[in-house]
Amino acid sequence: MSNEAQYCARKYSLEQLAHFKLKASHNKFESLWCFRLIMLCTLSAPLFVSLADDFWVSKVTPAILSAIAAFFTAWLQLRKPQELWSLYRGAERAIEVQITNYDFSTGLYKNIGSEEADKLLVENVSQLKLETHESWKSNVPSHNNLKFE
Repeated sequence: MSNEAQYCARKYSLEQLAHFKLKASHNKFESLWCFRLIMLCTLSAPLFVSLADDFWVSKVTPAILSAIAAFFTAWLQLRKPQELWSLYRGAERAIEVQITNYDFSTGLYKNIGSEEADKLLVENVSQLKLETHESWKSNVPSHNNLKFE
């Protein structure tokens, strides 16, 4: 296989690595900010109740803060960005290992020709992508999970 084909196999792997890195970073951001908002709202609501005499500050503000905390708690429980963050970081690390083994001809890439190594790299990265998708599907809520009794 030509250097162009080898570049394509490595380029494909790096594109998938960047894809999972972006997804992991987004879910990390979402998870941490939701958690911060929940903590801020739940810790400050009692202060407004106990330290204020005004109706709006002592009643309405804590109610709004509690509603915000409840919304973001439900969001975290339904969307599970912390689990997705972990899943995508794991895929990112697995692809990094494949690229490293490919670059240094170690592991599965040891003692095989460059054409076979290129094909194996694309095959392994594609398989990791598929396995990650299958794992992700288990986080998607079904209509059975959302039924109210």
